[in-house]
Amino acid sequence: MWRGQKKPDATDRPEKTVEPTSTKTTIAIAIVAVIIAMGAIVSIWIIVKGGDEPLAGPTAPATGEDATPPAEKFRDDPFFDDLGRPVYTPVDDRGALLTQVAPPSVRAESDAPGGIVLQVVHGNLVLPFSTTDGPTGFTENGVATGFSRTPQGAGLAATHYLAFLSTGNDRISLMKEAGLVEDDEGFLQQIVMLNAQGGEGAAENGRSQIAPEFLRVEYHDDLSRVSHGVRLRAPNGETGNLIGWMDLVWRDGTGWIVKIRGPETFKTDWADSLEGWSQWW
Repeated sequence: MWRGQKKPDATDRPEKTVEPTSTKTTIAIAIVAVIIAMGAIVSIWIIVKGGDEPLAGPTAPATGEDATPPAEKFRDDPFFDDLGRPVYTPVDDRGALLTQVAPPSVRAESDAPGGIVLQVVHGNLVLPFSTTDGPTGFTENGVATGFSRTPQGAGLAATHYLAFLSTGNDRISLMKEAGLVEDDEGFLQQIVMLNAQGGEGAAENGRSQIAPEFLRVEYHDDLSRVSHGVRLRAPNGETGNLIGWMDLVWRDGTGWIVKIRGPETFKTDWADSLEGWSQWW
């Protein structure tokens, strides 16, 4: 389940042996590892703000793009999330759609979307909205859609959809009902069953989550692999860089959806550094 140079065992307790009853369960557990890890539930490790790695892409909107959210779409005072980023509370619990403007005519895959505003939606999910790459709408059950067919749009979509898949069966149901996830082999149902059983690692309904700090997009016109990265710290001060990735495909009339084919499309690893990753929000 855990690959790379070290395992997230901050307490030095023995590793539990998992004896899955089927191949699907084995693969589902591997997929759950990504979802749980990127939701910051890795043993007793906690997410911390990244260091001074050289990053790919700007962290601020391009000239002419206003990242100041319109007051009439938000309520209460803004607040800082666990990584010190300003977050706004929309009047509409689904989120506040921002007026879209044309992006720069030339952008690299690593360039940030314009006008990013972090919003707390569905009660406790901190997610990014942009003025250049969406979202531009919602499904009937309230999941953001309308992300652009660009690297930036794929990165935004993946960040939203990861949050819904990693915060309990109620939100997994929203993704399935909206047609925003395709699961050829039924692995997602195994995740639902594992969550329902509870216990260590299970995602309870309505769990909170913030957008991962680091991101990287491998973009093709109809397929993208979006990787997220988080810096974790144990109580003893040890740190590690956890990364996880997911595949998205483009569907005409729907836009980006999550495509689960097995553990290769939902996977984790440990990275020596996050140098070269983007930090869009």
